[in-house]
Amino acid sequence: MSIKIDALPQAAPEVPNAIDLAYELEELPFDLRRRGIPVLRDSGSGRLRLKAGAAAEFDLRMERAAVVLQRLALGEEIRIIGLQQQDRRGSILVHADSPLRTAADLKGAKLGIAARINPDDSIRKRDATRIVDVALQKAGLESGTPKWVELQGEHAADGFHAGRRELRALLNKEVDAVYADWALSAESRRLLGIRELECFSVRYPELSVLTVSAGWIREHQVEVERLLAHVSLASEWAIDNRTEAHRIAAKQLGVPENAIPSIFSEHLYLQFGVGVTDDKWNRLVNLKKEMQAYGCLQGDVPLEESLDLTTIQNAQILVDTGEVERPQREPLSQFAERDLPLSFFNERPRAHLLQGDEEALAAARLFAEEIRPGASDRDRGRKLPLREMRRLAELGLLGLVVPKAYGGPDVSTRTLVDIFKIISHADGSIGQIPQNHHFFVKTIELIGSEEQKSFFFREVLNGAQFGNGLAERSSSKGARKLTTTVRKLEGEDGFVVNGNKYYSTGALYAHWIPVTTLNEDEQRMTALVPRHAPGVTVLDDWSGIGQRTTASGSVVLRNVKVPENYLLPHFQIFEGPQYFSAFGQIMHAAIDIGIARAALEDAASFVREHARPAFGSGAERASEEPDLIRRFGELGIRLQAAEALLDRAADAIDHARKDLNVETAGRAALTVDSAKWLVTETAIEITNALFEVAGTSSMDRKHNYDRHWRNVRIHTLHDPARLKLHHVGKWFLNGIYHEYKV
Repeated sequence: MSIKIDALPQAAPEVPNAIDLAYELEELPFDLRRRGIPVLRDSGSGRLRLKAGAAAEFDLRMERAAVVLQRLALGEEIRIIGLQQQDRRGSILVHADSPLRTAADLKGAKLGIAARINPDDSIRKRDATRIVDVALQKAGLESGTPKWVELQGEHAADGFHAGRRELRALLNKEVDAVYADWALSAESRRLLGIRELECFSVRYPELSVLTVSAGWIREHQVEVERLLAHVSLASEWAIDNRTEAHRIAAKQLGVPENAIPSIFSEHLYLQFGVGVTDDKWNRLVNLKKEMQAYGCLQGDVPLEESLDLTTIQNAQILVDTGEVERPQREPLSQFAERDLPLSFFNERPRAHLLQGDEEALAAARLFAEEIRPGASDRDRGRKLPLREMRRLAELGLLGLVVPKAYGGPDVSTRTLVDIFKIISHADGSIGQIPQNHHFFVKTIELIGSEEQKSFFFREVLNGAQFGNGLAERSSSKGARKLTTTVRKLEGEDGFVVNGNKYYSTGALYAHWIPVTTLNEDEQRMTALVPRHAPGVTVLDDWSGIGQRTTASGSVVLRNVKVPENYLLPHFQIFEGPQYFSAFGQIMHAAIDIGIARAALEDAASFVREHARPAFGSGAERASEEPDLIRRFGELGIRLQAAEALLDRAADAIDHARKDLNVETAGRAALTVDSAKWLVTETAIEITNALFEVAGTSSMDRKHNYDRHWRNVRIHTLHDPARLKLHHVGKWFLNGIYHEYKV
């Protein structure tokens, strides 16, 4: 078996670079999309481009040092923000059956080296001559012994390949040997029928320069600083992840992974750093002097002026303070980089119109039985429940709280709570997804105009889903500040929304995204944004340990236009007594109860069917152990108590809705806060106790029982339960109801 030279990748590959490494580690492209930075990637080239208008384009790129020096000499407006130095391996190649074995055998041999088109070709050839001379002197021969043959470079449709020219000259016996500063893997050499000269192997430093267009820094310096911070963090990641770093480098270069040590170094993983050290800077300065001496550079080369220390220092601050996330290399959803297909939204069965509470409960039970079998696998593989969400709409379970006057079933809060418990018992992640949907349907009921109610309730009853754009994520310390804005368009009808949202549960699946914003008067508004409006980007970049399929990622809004009738004055809800906050929170509590009941049932099933009795317990079966029976009694009583208090809270909300005043609103808030605290404590205890009562075997990954604890643990953090004790305490000590304000 042999190999064709033309089938080989470029024999002299560019160096693996930290820009492409950062992109492959995923956090960089996600951050760009979260922040709406329209960067284009030239894959494998170490270059990122930013369109800055019809005529301008900025870029960030990693290039060979000689190329950067030539660009500076030509007057290009670029800034140096990093230096990368990697060892490159050089060798002398001969035929497999050649009599040449060591450097001593090169006396009188024709040694080929390909001419190149790079600006430092003369320096490359000089360095090659020097390297060979040193080897010859060690072998006891005089320098200049072999006859150097400069081979004219080879042009091909896919680029200029000096290495292929050298290989062709060797195989055609135009020369006895070739000097290769690119190296081949051992397998490629074997297939080509060539080998390396024995006892001749050198490594020399390859200096690359990270540059950025000066205009990009002038207009968007913060963006450049974030990009540099990501590149720096990627190089740090490589140090601790040698095998994976080499795998990514091999992918960049299009070579086998095991070829990395023979092309570069077994220490390549240590050499992705882009810090500007004295050693690397001095090497760049010396290269400049050499190129000028050889006539490779004409005119002034403003090296010192091109170094942007401010950007470098600010990027390091972002790294040190954690404002740019470190790469985790944990695979995320495929929809973190691309959207759901439009068919998911457009090709749906007609939604069933539920007639009342009993029919709604029956639909929820049917849905729960359908989704239960795949719950564990969806969690394990982070598989989005696309079919399941369409089925939820088809069964009419998105229209539960639409008022009867507008054609909806308008179920009681007690029924709504039961439905959330039923669905969450089957799959805690799916149970959470519609919570915000019903939250915003209630918002429209409370403050929407008749026109808005008529339009949006009809949308919901036809199967449209609301997502959410409520929360924002910031690394800043101190009080929270809402930064998403809605502003009147000058000279036009309508408004424009700008901002970034995170923890946007359900937004990926939704037809509409209600977005919490501030208007010019700093009043809280809700903008009902069409999911596919221009300027809207939804990312499934959620990477939490639990609720893995809720798609609780990012929503980016850039100059999104919305008409006035898509705006709701959210602040008006809180201008008097309200049960709205209690309504939103009771659904969260119901989700946790459903998960806790599933965990308790799984624990009981495992103990009955799999667990062995403890040594010395005297019981024939684990299910007969007195201590286990007692523990299940404790957990069962706590679960019943939490459910009873939750039912009481649901009744309090319905009472407040029928007769809203300070007393009924306060009582609803008090009972929901009480239930929320007890449910949180109970759900965490039960999901943790599952392993305590079921034993070591229950922790086998095949069971995936830890999903219950992960789901409860992360979901109960939505609204800290510890605050509820203070709210309830104010009532029982001082007779003061807690009021929720925005």
